[in-house]
Amino acid sequence: MPHVELKQGDCLSTIALSRGFDPETVWDHGDNAALRERRTDPNTLLPGDRLFVPELEQKQEPAPTDTLTTFRLSVGPIRLRVRLTRRGEPRPAEPYVLELDDGVTLEGETDDDGWVDQPISITAKTGTLSLRDGEEQHELKLGHLDPHDEPTGVQSRLRGLGFYFGAIDGEIGPKTKAALRRFQAAKALDPSGAADDATTTALRDSYGS
Repeated sequence: MPHVELKQGDCLSTIALSRGFDPETVWDHGDNAALRERRTDPNTLLPGDRLFVPELEQKQEPAPTDTLTTFRLSVGPIRLRVRLTRRGEPRPAEPYVLELDDGVTLEGETDDDGWVDQPISITAKTGTLSLRDGEEQHELKLGHLDPHDEPTGVQSRLRGLGFYFGAIDGEIGPKTKAALRRFQAAKALDPSGAADDATTTALRDSYGS
């Protein structure tokens, strides 16, 4: 099964690591050239995309019989990166608790730019990020972020940045256009309400991915 058709929640890292590959090895494979042309960020793929994953090959390594030989597998883990902002400004040094659905609980604080950056298991699919001693909570769906130039990716980033409060339905309707105009005005872009290249690029950069 060399090709994998992605579903919502799948991502390059989990697919590659679960099959014993480094994600970059899979992404850089020649059979993924067409996919790389469509998707500039390997971490934000769209359901329906087809990813080529090569078969693992057996490799023989000589080793002496009278000594202990150690082999190290250089793949994993993956990292969760989430940026916290308030009115467009980073939230540095914010203590947080991250509870993952695989039973792992992690604690820390955001860096100077407001980032949560934690290594997590490839089995984690959802999580709860708690701030201010649990008074503020955010439900996280890991691997669900669509590409920045797709309608669902535009809506997700607008909502994450606090400009949009509607459904993630892939329809660039009146509510999404109003949110785009608010974002464009905040970034000194032409407030056209259209998801043009300049706007989607600014959304990607503001969101962090």
